[in-house]
Amino acid sequence: MLQFARWVAERDYRAALMAAGLALLPLLAVVSCAVLALVSLQRGAAAGWRTAAFAAALLALVAWSAGVPPAAGVIPALAVWLPSVALAQVLSATGSLSLAARLAAGGAVLLAVAWAAAGPAPGDAWREAVATMAEQFAAGTGIPPGELAQRVLDLVPGIMAGSVLLASLLGLFLGMWLHAGLTRPGAFGEAFRSLQLGPVIGAVGALAAVAGVASGSPVAIAAAIPAATALGIQGLATLHGLAHARGWHRGWLVAAWSALFLASPWAAFGFALYGTVDSFVDFRRRPA
Repeated sequence: MLQFARWVAERDYRAALMAAGLALLPLLAVVSCAVLALVSLQRGAAAGWRTAAFAAALLALVAWSAGVPPAAGVIPALAVWLPSVALAQVLSATGSLSLAARLAAGGAVLLAVAWAAAGPAPGDAWREAVATMAEQFAAGTGIPPGELAQRVLDLVPGIMAGSVLLASLLGLFLGMWLHAGLTRPGAFGEAFRSLQLGPVIGAVGALAAVAGVASGSPVAIAAAIPAATALGIQGLATLHGLAHARGWHRGWLVAAWSALFLASPWAAFGFALYGTVDSFVDFRRRPA
């Protein structure tokens, strides 16, 4: 697989075709981000941006040939591609995965807050769709349809920003893992196990969560979701770091990842809480 990744990343057109093709399959959008991140890490930021532009043009052509407005095919892909390429550029320039993750988390929080503060336009199609769904499900919840719709709408900015953050970070991680496999095996594991978002992101996540629960503020809720997403990733990195430092059996990591997939969102909340505490305490310094 590594040699195939090298072959794809060697030429702009190969990487662009791969990224555009993967972006057409929603479940593989993260892999398309990884392709662009790999190109940026292997051949420089200019190649990454050039390849992303080429891939966007291909998606626009596919959308146009299918009778769909080109922007409808390009904008969703660019929303996750551009952060991945930008983060890969930061990683190449600084060598710090932690710094790239902090910038990604901060940007996602600001995006969510700005969207929540602006509020949706009354005529937005998705707002009308949420209102229709609320009419159908309100009877089973005992909540008035209008209130249920508003609760869902309050979550949308944070969920969207958190989804972009998750896709771009996972794409960066996969691209970095491939790059490390081609240049210095084990480098990604070292960087991920030491991933640290720091007390600023931890404080933002904790304060936003408390404010969102206490007051129901849409802005606080919006900020809390992407912050919790990033802190959950730090929680996983902390667990990996402790397992490596203390020589824990691999079964602990398998159990943790299984819980994340089988017991979400409770496991995700647990990892986010663990990551929040670690952003202040830094558990990994003790065994080191």
